[in-house]
Amino acid sequence: MVGLDFTLLDKTLIAYAGFVSTLIKAEKVYFVNIQKSLDIPPDLWSDFPEFLIPRDEQLRAKMREEIAANFGDQKNIEIDYIIAEGSPLKEMTHLARIKNIDLLIVGRKNELKGKGILPNQLMRSVPCCILFVPETATKRLNEIMVDVDFSDASKVALEVAYSLSEDNPDVTIHCQHIYHVPAGYYFTDKGKEEVNRVVKSYHVLQYNRFIDKLNVEGIHLNPIFTLDEEGDMVHAACNTALKKGADLIVAGSNGKTTFDTFILGSFTEKIVQLNVSIPLLIVKQKQL
Repeated sequence: MVGLDFTLLDKTLIAYAGFVSTLIKAEKVYFVNIQKSLDIPPDLWSDFPEFLIPRDEQLRAKMREEIAANFGDQKNIEIDYIIAEGSPLKEMTHLARIKNIDLLIVGRKNELKGKGILPNQLMRSVPCCILFVPETATKRLNEIMVDVDFSDASKVALEVAYSLSEDNPDVTIHCQHIYHVPAGYYFTDKGKEEVNRVVKSYHVLQYNRFIDKLNVEGIHLNPIFTLDEEGDMVHAACNTALKKGADLIVAGSNGKTTFDTFILGSFTEKIVQLNVSIPLLIVKQKQL
């Protein structure tokens, strides 16, 4: 499902949705626009005869035009156009549930005009995976960044990244693990560099055990071990993604229950807030 709002970002969003739909072999795509109200004051009808046409029909026609121009030739994908009325957040969540949506694609505004639903509100609310597409997104997927902490959530995120790259041998998945040196290292007789070496070797071992349990053969994995000395894992993750020229960041959330979905991990919420330049896929366990 793709959320549109008839702003300049829509062209980028529709084109990227076409790109992703091909990657994941989508069977059906819903394009959705939510209006607070579809009513038109009768006083305007005499001056604007075109308003006699129901507003949802006008918007649907405009949506069809934009999609025809930007989505690409997707003959095997069924497309549905939905114009709904009400609270954008509530309606988007409702549609995601009743349509049994696997992936919601929305724009991530930075400079373009037009107000959108706050990303973290949407991420907490919808029961499916969500892909945030920034204004500058390009239809390219050669470098994927996945931050792993060896949890089930990061395992699922890595598996999703793998599935996106199965048909492209040129893809590199950068697996970043961010770690810390214990605060009391200076009480030992070892220097900081030696402590870092020992701690890093432990995390390398954990990473290898983590990867050995996954079926990721044939994909180029690039492990990255980052010492977070500033206590800011999110900035460390975003900086690495920018340095590697990441085309996509994939992050997992612990959305196994309604409570978990509402809370989410602080890392995931912060990376949604901080990252505005790289497409970001939040992987959630779909709730029915």
